[in-house]
This record gives sequence, structure tokens and C-alpha cells, in this order.
Amino acid sequence: MPKLWHILKSATEINLFFMPQFYEYRTHSDHRRKGAYDIVPSMPGDFNFTIHNPNVIPEELHMHKKQTDYFAVASGKVMFRLVYEDGREEKFIMTENDHKTLIIPPGIWHNYMALEPSIMVFYISHKYDPADEFHKKTDPSERGLSDELK
Repeated sequence: MPKLWHILKSATEINLFFMPQFYEYRTHSDHRRKGAYDIVPSMPGDFNFTIHNPNVIPEELHMHKKQTDYFAVASGKVMFRLVYEDGREEKFIMTENDHKTLIIPPGIWHNYMALEPSIMVFYISHKYDPADEFHKKTDPSERGLSDELK
């Protein structure tokens, strides 16, 4: 007999011990997206998915000092913007056909915009901590999104 059998006193306790469990994850909705956050509670970070409305232009960049972000586009088309501390900037588009995960380490300003209705799956390396999310407003002229919206 397994050692667990000796710890538990009855068949009822065994059934209770091995019963499926439900975990209520966080949700959030705003004009840009609706999503489910921290859907796998035993992970050290948050595993999330979000559904995005298209062409909602982000008004700010954000950055983390501790957290690494991992983004994958499960459906649709999303443009990412990365801005480095030295001022360099990158913009690129990911689609469901890319089969890639974008890894954004701490210290890189970033945002994203769905170019069509989209679903993203993403993981953050730490449990969500609002104290590790820094925001910087962007000037509409520097967003440079007009070509992507055509």
C-alpha cells in the first residue's frame, strides 16, 4: 500500500483528497480588452488570456523592473511597440500564423494594439504586482500607427 493510505483514515478521505478543485481566477474588462488572469494558480507567475478589440490606439507605454512578459497571439493580428532606454524603438506585427512567443525582459517600455479582433495568451514571470508596472504617456504624433491601420 502507498504511504498516503496510512495517513488517510477512510475511503471517504481518499475521495475528498483526490477530488477536482475549482479556482476562481481574476477577470478584467475595459475598452481595449477583456481577459482572465492567473488562471493556473500553482505557477510562480500569472498565466493569462485576453480578447482584444481592434484598432484601439494605446495612449501609453508601460514597463516592469522585475517582471518578464511572454506574449503569443492565438488568434488575430497584434502590433507590438518596444522602446528601449537608449531611445531605440521597434514595431512589429505578430499573427496566429507566426507560432512564436515574444519575450519582453524587464526594463523595456512596451505596448500593443490589436489590428483585428484578437486573442492573446501570455505569461508574466511574477504574480501581478501593480507596484512593478510603470506608465509613460505617449504623444499621438510618436505613435506612428496610421500605416498599420490601413
